Amino acid sequence: MYCQIQRQLTIALENYPGRLAAMSTVIANQNINIEAISLIDNIEQGLIRIVVSEPDKCKNLLISEGFYVIEADIIAVEITDVNGQLARLTQSLTRARINIEYTYGSSTRQEEKMHLILKVSDLDKAYQVIAAIEES
Repeated sequence: MYCQIQRQLTIALENYPGRLAAMSTVIANQNINIEAISLIDNIEQGLIRIVVSEPDKCKNLLISEGFYVIEADIIAVEITDVNGQLARLTQSLTRARINIEYTYGSSTRQEEKMHLILKVSDLDKAYQVIAAIEES
């Protein structure tokens, strides 16, 4: 499986209409591409996780616009969307005793490539395990 370590930005947003639009407009106006996104909501605020084409530039931009931003390393995995691929991946990480703290992903159509974002307990070890998995 193809994988790569990338930077993820986590942004806390007030939970009211227009905040996600404001954040994404700031990013778009600087020609930064959002490659993956996850939104978790609660009563007071939303938590946005994004992987972008230019993480350092994006982080500095968002901070300058008054957004609260945290960085983390994640593993971006490209796998074919077929039955059992997620099971193979998670079983391999389990055998290596690596905890998945959270994940999010996207898929366009069955049998095509999908992107899966993983936050794990041991980044380097997880990278080695995932890189060694052969797709069937």
